[in-house]
Amino acid sequence: MEKENAKEVGGVLHCFNASPHLLPLANHNFYFGIGGVLTFKNAKKLVEILPEIPKDKLLIETDAPYLTPHPHRGVRNEPYYTTFVAAKMSELLGMSQEEIEYLTTSNAKKIFKEFENIS
Repeated sequence: MEKENAKEVGGVLHCFNASPHLLPLANHNFYFGIGGVLTFKNAKKLVEILPEIPKDKLLIETDAPYLTPHPHRGVRNEPYYTTFVAAKMSELLGMSQEEIEYLTTSNAKKIFKEFENIS
């Protein structure tokens, strides 16, 4: 297969760990999964790097049953708790929670549609 015909598949950096050297992967169709860790007091690196992630590559994830967001740490994680991640993300990015929810849902739909067409 010629290089011009190759399609980049991309993917999701599950539980993105705030490594700045991974940010260029956004240019190669990779998305950044942000979960409950964003709400932890010791998530300083993730809090700092979040604004550097292109908004069209942000996803919210549960990582259920682990990494439950504050204030529910210590209990089994559930999809409902992603609202706490969205709230923290909205605070850090200066966007409304509704905008974050719309953005990350749109990004999730986009990436799954892209993977749908891979043969």
